Amino acid sequence: MDIRLQQNDTHLHVEARGAYDGNAARAAIVLVRDECARLRLDRVLVDARGLDASVTIADRFDLARVLAEGCTAAVRFAILVRPEQMVTKTLEDSAVNRGVPVRTTAVAAEAYGFLGVDPPG
Repeated sequence: MDIRLQQNDTHLHVEARGAYDGNAARAAIVLVRDECARLRLDRVLVDARGLDASVTIADRFDLARVLAEGCTAAVRFAILVRPEQMVTKTLEDSAVNRGVPVRTTAVAAEAYGFLGVDPPG
């Protein structure tokens, strides 16, 4: 799994590509949390459309738990996926229940709108 982070003026852009790996995903969440704190950013767009494997419901629940361990409602996460990856909102629901604002969507405009930032271009 390849994770790339890019700082923008308004948010941190994270691109996830390749075969899904739970350990790498958990490590990436810690990295993203640290970068948000270091850069004083409160919005994250995760583009997960490049992941080539499905993420199980149990994995999504675990990712929400890891996300909530070090994040607060001060940081908003929009997760952009392919339509066929939208089989459940477990990650979103579990994170929100833990106080972290997360939106999972297959529509880029919705992801950027949730963050309150303009889409590129």
